[in-house]
Amino acid sequence: MLCNRATDRAEDKAAVPVRAGAVRRPVRQAPVHLLLLGLSVLLPLALFAWTAWSERGHALAEAERAAARTTAVLHEHAARVLETNELVLSEVIRQTEGRPWEEIGGDGRLWSYLLRVAADLGQPTDITLADAEGRVRMTTARFPAARDDSLVGQEDFEALRGRQGWSYIGLSPETAMAPRQVTVSRRRIGPDGRFDGIVRIGVPVGQFTEFWGRYAPSIRHVVGLARSDGRLLSRWPASDQPEWLPGDSPFMRNVLARRDGSYTAFSRIDGVERINAFAQVKDYPLHIAFSVETSAVLDAWTTRMQLLGAYTALAAAALLGMALMAVRKYREQQSASGRWREIADRLAAESARREQAEAALRRAQTLEAVGQLTAGVAHDFNNLLQAIRSGLYLLSPRVPESSRKVLDASLQAVDRGAKLVRQLMVFSRREALEPRPVDVRALIAGVGELLQKAVGAPVAIETAIDADVAPALVDPTQAELAMLNLAINARDAMPQGGTLTIGARNASLAEPQGAAPAGDYVVLSVSDTGMGMPPEVLERVLEPFFTTKAVGKGTGLGLSMVHGFVTQSGGDLRIESRPGLGTTVSLWLPRAVAAPAPEAEPSAAPAAPDANGMGCSLLLVDDDALARLATAAALRELGHEVAEARDGEEALIVLGQRRDLRVMVTDYAMPQMNGAELALVARRGRPDLTVIMITGYAAGLPGGKPPGVQRLLRKPFRMEELDAAVREAAGLEAVAG
Repeated sequence: MLCNRATDRAEDKAAVPVRAGAVRRPVRQAPVHLLLLGLSVLLPLALFAWTAWSERGHALAEAERAAARTTAVLHEHAARVLETNELVLSEVIRQTEGRPWEEIGGDGRLWSYLLRVAADLGQPTDITLADAEGRVRMTTARFPAARDDSLVGQEDFEALRGRQGWSYIGLSPETAMAPRQVTVSRRRIGPDGRFDGIVRIGVPVGQFTEFWGRYAPSIRHVVGLARSDGRLLSRWPASDQPEWLPGDSPFMRNVLARRDGSYTAFSRIDGVERINAFAQVKDYPLHIAFSVETSAVLDAWTTRMQLLGAYTALAAAALLGMALMAVRKYREQQSASGRWREIADRLAAESARREQAEAALRRAQTLEAVGQLTAGVAHDFNNLLQAIRSGLYLLSPRVPESSRKVLDASLQAVDRGAKLVRQLMVFSRREALEPRPVDVRALIAGVGELLQKAVGAPVAIETAIDADVAPALVDPTQAELAMLNLAINARDAMPQGGTLTIGARNASLAEPQGAAPAGDYVVLSVSDTGMGMPPEVLERVLEPFFTTKAVGKGTGLGLSMVHGFVTQSGGDLRIESRPGLGTTVSLWLPRAVAAPAPEAEPSAAPAAPDANGMGCSLLLVDDDALARLATAAALRELGHEVAEARDGEEALIVLGQRRDLRVMVTDYAMPQMNGAELALVARRGRPDLTVIMITGYAAGLPGGKPPGVQRLLRKPFRMEELDAAVREAAGLEAVAG
């Protein structure tokens, strides 16, 4: 840093030559002053304008999405009402099929049945049967029907008599006997195939409007139900409205163009601008529409902007005042302060750069410490695993055949320990995702035991995996962690126990949906039978740190981490949940083109060592006594003569005394002199010495294989590998295992 500062000072002197008696004239700064004054006012105003416009757009967009969600609920209600009435019509027609009208009109049991059906529908519902001349033969309003009751002239009767379809949805006028009703009518056909009257159910308009009024009473909204030809059947709240909507109205233009959607327009009825969402009710010629006043949506935005505007004005005034003070101060001192300001700026920048560098260094040192700690733990753990593996190798010929399974299990435990070490090293490096083709069925089977331990005995785990499920292109470790997160969430949702189902199936998207682009996917799902989530919770479950658990019971990061993993993998996450019915979380993972690579077979018990094989004389150097003793014993079992040393200095003494030693097997990490340094020193005096290096570092050595080293083996290695390396170094034939 001293050299840099000297250079800066030299550059300053070169850049600003000073002559004796010379006086630096102040530079005219008036335009800059005016610019600063203008920016102190314009920048806050510009920021306020941009924020206001952006917030307004967000508010309107969210209102449009909310309108679409509300329309979906209203659509389901209307569809349920109409489908129920269609079922009732079908049943009434079935019961009266082929019967003459005189018999139907006097059937008291049929009238009682219709009364029960009307009562079960929940609202005062009128069921009417009329013959081909329009005379009402039976009605739930009275029994028997009045002889002068007629449907002639009413739109549904005239439409069906005129052969306009088999069913008709219309609107009956309000009478003293019945309120205004939405009618669902069905044509009745006589035995000769001709028109023989209609069966009609009148649904009170209140059945729709009461639900509409309860659904969202907190905002100024309008709900309407209209036929596709423009006939307005109902509107909430009620108003002086035309019975037919103009064909060029915004609503009619939109419903004729598509089944559902949204738009913003001024109403032809009351002239109010609204955000509108609409949807066709199933396959009926009906559309349900939900509208919310734009002014209601913008009320909260207006309040926020007024408050923000006040703060902006205060900030602009403060900035303007500070700018005026700075300009005045600058004018008072500009002849003397220019140079010092430049120096101060440089010092401040240098100080900031130094602070940033120090902060970055501290972060790097922290990460380096974590990495070194992890690597050290991995090194010591590998030494222990090596001692265990060598000991198992020595025990192999002495274990009876009946106990071979125990020996195999012990070797598999060593393999799993080595895999754990590799995972620790991955943590210390903080590597990115490593997606590869993964057998989803094997992935689920492999994590099943861990999931069962995580959820506990009260929760039963089931699987629903399609037979033809394809491999997924995913990081298997992160996929297992994602399933564990989801299983723990499911467990918390089932405090009294339940069933956790893990499923997998193939799926394809013809066009992008959510975060998932078009393509082929494997859908991995985790379902529970827990309490489920209400809509307001479901909308926020992916927010970081959002949780409904008690303090200390959850961080709110589980689903966020799963969502991040899935999207980083190129897929999407979807959640379905209803209160009391459980939750299903689906991970849409990209489908792999290539087949998954076969998993390595677990270690089996080694073949019994052949002590009759011709070995060589070698030196084994390792500061870890357990690993050294076990490895030396195994090498002797393989026919080698083994001399031992616990560090580099002792190894050099042994090599000086034993010229017959042809091979040196040395550990890398040792005190005072590491294995690479030992190899260089030893080969200076013994150029014919062959060096094999072993290391407990799971990631290998930083620079790869050191100079003068023939082979590099990582602990825990198999004794067959070391034996083969020693025999190759000594020029001996390998012993058949």
